[in-house]
Amino acid sequence: MTRRAPALALAFATMLFSVLPIAAAAGAETAIPLPGSMAAVGDSITQAASSAGSLGADAPQNSWSTGTSSTVNSHHLRLLSLGAQLSGTTYNRSVSGAKVAGLADQMQDAATYAPDYLTVLIGGNDLCTDTVDQMTSAADFGAQFEGAMATLETASPDTNVYVVSIPDAYQLWSLFKGNYWARFIWSSADICQSLLANPTSTQQSDVQRRATVRERNIAYNAQLASVCAAHARCRFDGNAAFNTKLTTGDVSGDYFHPSVQGQAKLASVSWTAGYSWTTTPPPGETMHVADLSGTASNVNRKTWRATVTIAVVDAAGRAVSGATVSGSFAPSSSKSCTTGTGGTCLVTSDNLARSSVGSVTFSVGDVTHASLAYVASANTESQITISRP
Repeated sequence: MTRRAPALALAFATMLFSVLPIAAAAGAETAIPLPGSMAAVGDSITQAASSAGSLGADAPQNSWSTGTSSTVNSHHLRLLSLGAQLSGTTYNRSVSGAKVAGLADQMQDAATYAPDYLTVLIGGNDLCTDTVDQMTSAADFGAQFEGAMATLETASPDTNVYVVSIPDAYQLWSLFKGNYWARFIWSSADICQSLLANPTSTQQSDVQRRATVRERNIAYNAQLASVCAAHARCRFDGNAAFNTKLTTGDVSGDYFHPSVQGQAKLASVSWTAGYSWTTTPPPGETMHVADLSGTASNVNRKTWRATVTIAVVDAAGRAVSGATVSGSFAPSSSKSCTTGTGGTCLVTSDNLARSSVGSVTFSVGDVTHASLAYVASANTESQITISRP
């Protein structure tokens, strides 16, 4: 019975793998507007600890989520390349050494910025303890994660959350168990002994211990998926990070945290499995012409002119100031004007001959604005004809 335990653990892992992607697939086509702000919560992985050469030291510039390193090409940089306005509005609130029990405090902190987009990667420290018995139970992990999500949802209900699965820690043992320096550092620095103690041992108790840690890793990810699925503004990566195969180059000099190369791989994998982004403004960030009204007046006995008042509103019907409207009179010429605080502006035709021009038609050509997109199909009117007085 004892000898069969690792096989049973692996069978359980296989069963979970077959279920979890189904839960994640429900949001596979989720598309959201480009964020105007973003934040990150989690642990030392998101702080990119040990990635800059100083073992254990945070190096947030290399973070897969909010980092500024072009080598890593974080979510932050990828969003900037799509046109997101994130300058000065990106916040890394993750805490090295954090467990899921402390995530609610991080969520509360991040919520003060009301970020449009928030990444979450947590659980490595719940898994990597001194002993197997000290690992957080899967049930407690799920309850604490739900509490953190509820905290964020209450404080910042419009934040879109992206939950990244906990990477497969078992790979660290598999990659470096034969490396003397890895074994030395794991032992002397007391790193993840629940998994990495006695790394060369093939004793049944050690084999079972490692299998138990991996099983808990999988169970945590199942909890992340389940809780995330219960929140409308949450997306799980479908175990993309967990399923990613690591190489020795993906791990830093502490033989535990991702290197710059590993951070880059995590950024790429998680980005691909994450949200789709809409690059056109959503409803509320568009504008259209709500009204055209015209008047005619005599200039002298031989000529007259037409004046058109143009009203521009946003999708909510609010007056838009600072919108430049261009159009043309036929016959006459092209004209433009810029709306004031009331959302209106005037264009006036050239002088028109009374003897030959009985009416003139004004047509809207385009409307431009610093932050709103023009939707011509939403116009109440796009053309108006004014008769000679």
